[in-house]
Amino acid sequence: AILTCPLEVVKTRLQSSSVTLYISEVQLNTMAGASVNRVVSPGPLHCLKAILEKEGPRSLFRGLGPNLVGVAPSRAIYFAAYSNCKEKLNGVFDPDSTQVHMASAAMAAWTASWT
Repeated sequence: AILTCPLEVVKTRLQSSSVTLYISEVQLNTMAGASVNRVVSPGPLHCLKAILEKEGPRSLFRGLGPNLVGVAPSRAIYFAAYSNCKEKLNGVFDPDSTQVHMASAAMAAWTASWT
């Protein structure tokens, strides 16, 4: 969550941005003076640069606190469920077999999805 937070901020800004850049294209008819403008969305690097220049590096970690509050309990439930399922399934299947790991992971993911 900490490593991907800046990417999430940039992604969210790009998704919610109403800012468009107008880049002048080659003129269609130089005699008449007509030109064509096309709308170009700002790219991720442009957005990252703008955030750093206008708001500073700390702004790339906005929303990290609430994200961690949600991720930490979910991961704790996942690992607890995985461990418990694995312990119980080791008595049913060959201990530490592929079946034990796959079934434990599936049950843990299902359990964690309820949080």
